[in-house]
Amino acid sequence: MTVYADVLVLTNLYLDFFLLWCVKAFLHLRPKKGRLVLGALAGGLSSLLSLATLSRPLLLLIGAVCALVTAAAAFAPLKLFLFFKSVLLFWLFSFLLAGFFLFLLTFFPVGNAAVVGNAIYLNFSPLFLFGATCVSYLFLSLLYRLFPKPTVGRFCRLRIEHGGKSVSLFCKADTGCSLREPFSGLPVIVGEVRTLREVAPPGMLDFLTGKTTQEPLRLIPFSTVGSNGLLPAFQADRVILEKTGEPLDCYIALCPKPLSAGEYDGLYNPDLFPSQTDFHLQGGTDL
Repeated sequence: MTVYADVLVLTNLYLDFFLLWCVKAFLHLRPKKGRLVLGALAGGLSSLLSLATLSRPLLLLIGAVCALVTAAAAFAPLKLFLFFKSVLLFWLFSFLLAGFFLFLLTFFPVGNAAVVGNAIYLNFSPLFLFGATCVSYLFLSLLYRLFPKPTVGRFCRLRIEHGGKSVSLFCKADTGCSLREPFSGLPVIVGEVRTLREVAPPGMLDFLTGKTTQEPLRLIPFSTVGSNGLLPAFQADRVILEKTGEPLDCYIALCPKPLSAGEYDGLYNPDLFPSQTDFHLQGGTDL
């Protein structure tokens, strides 16, 4: 079979975009769609290296480097541990996809497909791929309208506005997080200091760093397995569910320690917001 470089790059651009989307969904990462396209382009161009006549160990090393570059183009910057997880997952998904194609080609050989080194080659014209993309997009859009997302999910994005500034807090649903402000009884959303620093009152940051503050503080008692303490909290000017624009009446507590390895910035209990019956939660698909 004659392998054309432009078709090889275009095919792997499509496939790498799909693989990067899988990594994003699996790790709940939040890159913009343009970054996924950039990563897919890097992966597509890297597939040209599979045309070189090299030994298998060297091809394996090149595949690892290409996975590193592709993941960096799509997801960087990330915490080091989370970044390497994304690289390993992308590489693993690539191997699984290549193995699946090898299985198909072994038992159902076709003349317009092949596995070339570390890349998959599908001998389809660019016009066919463009047409198939448009048809697939229209079909998925129709399915989305006919079967909308369920109103219960694991993640949501909140917009917190306070003091003329605003930040976006990506939260994970946690029914075990049942904190309430003691006087008002309002639910409490816990967020990391690194994300909330811009909107948090200065006195709260001083409290967390052990400095003396003259500002009155609202402290939320908490208890976890093996520890307990107090979290400083404030009532923001506005807290909005970004997906629907719904306002939430709650307090925001600052947690000085990371809540995750970078997958999310905050914790909330959706059961504490009974009036928000149409929480359209997402796993970062529109970020």
